[in-house]
Amino acid sequence: MAKKLRIGFIGTGGMANVHYPRLMATKKAEVTALTDPDPEAFKRFHERNAGTDGLPKYKTYEEMLANEELDGVAILSPHTVHYEQIRTCLEKGLHVQTEKPMVCKIEHAKDLIARVKKAQRVLMIGYQRHYQAEFRYMRDQIKSGALGEVQFVQAIQAQEWLRATAKTWRQELKMSGGGQLNDSGSHLIDIVMWVTGLKVAEVFAKSENFKGEVDINTTVAMNFENGALGSMSVIGNAPSWYEDVTIVGAKGAFYLRQGLGLIHVDAVGKPIEVKLPTGFPSDPDADFVDCVLNGTTPQTPPECGLRTIEVTEAAWQSAASGKPVRVP
Repeated sequence: MAKKLRIGFIGTGGMANVHYPRLMATKKAEVTALTDPDPEAFKRFHERNAGTDGLPKYKTYEEMLANEELDGVAILSPHTVHYEQIRTCLEKGLHVQTEKPMVCKIEHAKDLIARVKKAQRVLMIGYQRHYQAEFRYMRDQIKSGALGEVQFVQAIQAQEWLRATAKTWRQELKMSGGGQLNDSGSHLIDIVMWVTGLKVAEVFAKSENFKGEVDINTTVAMNFENGALGSMSVIGNAPSWYEDVTIVGAKGAFYLRQGLGLIHVDAVGKPIEVKLPTGFPSDPDADFVDCVLNGTTPQTPPECGLRTIEVTEAAWQSAASGKPVRVP
């Protein structure tokens, strides 16, 4: 293996500008080649990331894989092509970090999990909330039993997604696989299950497309396998960003409010001092590099992608049928 991990980018759009500086900041990896079918995307990427204009550029990822010596790839492309690209890269013996959602079909998630085990390669997802101390604190407290049995979960995410992604592939069903629920909402579905350690058993969803191809607003009532109830709303036509999460247990509750931080109270409402944990990877890119070089376990493994698309598919089915749907 090279002195530094050689990473190829499949896609140079918006998220590439997030992953590039984080990978370079590790000092243990470097981006050595770029793929994008749009020449203008290359131009914008170079403008935002000094010193990248000399990197080899390819129109297709197949060309990049055929011509470059790589250790891994970052997949930053439209959602519906993730499965094919991840599968091909694993077959080439490469480690893979992919943007969310991992895939758009349950069967594809299961196939990739089997392939990862066989290939013994890293596959992980860019769910950055796993690397945020507030979510890790809640997860640790729940795992230790400090909150007691989780009884209710509420999560809401509001963004100006409808306006911000207008006339882009994100609102085209063929490329996105679904709307806001499958895009930013994927983070919310994932983190609720990751923090609580619970699997959603059944959903009853309603959605609004505003005459477009994909869902913009979705609200979901959830039953968890342990009997806990929950509700989740993903709002794509909001005027601005807002997010909060509430988790109620037998021994207390968490209230995570945007701009207000994390509040932890006991069973009678008395505040508990929140001591945020440290000593974990700072972001998905740092974790990816560490996993490849040192064989550590990814904080955002492909199983998270499977659990998330299971709930997402069930919500789509419920919204279409008007009936509750069991999650596989």
